[in-house]
Amino acid sequence: MSEERPPHEGVKRRRLPFETDKRQGAAFRQTSLIVYGVLVAGLFGLALYMALVVGHPLTSAYVAGPAIGALWFCLRLFMIWGSRG
Repeated sequence: MSEERPPHEGVKRRRLPFETDKRQGAAFRQTSLIVYGVLVAGLFGLALYMALVVGHPLTSAYVAGPAIGALWFCLRLFMIWGSRG
């Protein structure tokens, strides 16, 4: 039971099929940028609509919820945009 396994030095990890194609990774990155951009715009628009048109206060969950979601997806958008992958 106290047998020690040799360290895995020099053992290369096999790449998964979707990790080998650079074009496919670039397409995935581009698609995710578009999806997150649409989410940011939609949630920000919803927060503005709820605050300005409907008249909910800024601390209301109807305004703060979409605004926080827009900030979260904006952060994700910049993280993907700034990645080197």
